[in-house]
Amino acid sequence: MTDPIPTIIDVHAMLGVENHLRLDADALLEQMDRHGITAAITRPMGRELVWAWREGNDARLRHSEADRLRAWVTANPWAGNEAIDELRRCADRGAAGLFLHPARQGFMPIESVNMALVEQAASLNWPVMMQAGTYVYGDILAMAEVARRFPQTSFILGGGGFTDMWFEVPDAMAEHGNLLLETSLLWGDAILELVNAGFGDRLLFGSGAPRNHPEVVLNMLDRLDLPDAAHQAILGGNAQRVLTW
Repeated sequence: MTDPIPTIIDVHAMLGVENHLRLDADALLEQMDRHGITAAITRPMGRELVWAWREGNDARLRHSEADRLRAWVTANPWAGNEAIDELRRCADRGAAGLFLHPARQGFMPIESVNMALVEQAASLNWPVMMQAGTYVYGDILAMAEVARRFPQTSFILGGGGFTDMWFEVPDAMAEHGNLLLETSLLWGDAILELVNAGFGDRLLFGSGAPRNHPEVVLNMLDRLDLPDAAHQAILGGNAQRVLTW
């Protein structure tokens, strides 16, 4: 009897253009086919992340009409009510959740402008992914404080807390049960440490494509020789639960 084909969900892929990075939906789907990835959640990057976010959201939502792609949408918190209205508009079109990049979008996680946007996402029952680990804007403890204030909302540390703030991640996850992490830029020993600490149900496979490559992350997870249950949960089971796929 052959082993069942695992469900693999990439919770963090980027579509668009940002400096030397570029990826379109066709190229992403080709990568997914090559590596057995069932589905992916994509977010805008570059200008579509910073200021042309309505344009970027529309492009991601249009691609999500395909069965295998869904969309993280974004808005710059400094836009105030316009940003909140954008989240409501995207909710009506089936967005998967809110993506925020404090360093790129120019805000601190616990500033009131961000709290207003997170509150709207929470009211929509959305998970929130924030790109973490960039000093000072991506401070893990600040993101943990946001998670504390919204205990019913799942907060995903994008990029695994890479690069500056990893040392704060295990304690923050221990204290806040709604704080999760995706794997796109994290090294294997860190993932193994979190699994051994009992956080295997809060780790999500993310490729970070095109900044990273799905093959790199999948091979790294394979080499860790994780228990089958934890491995399958990280590849897709946790995402299915958190994102109500």
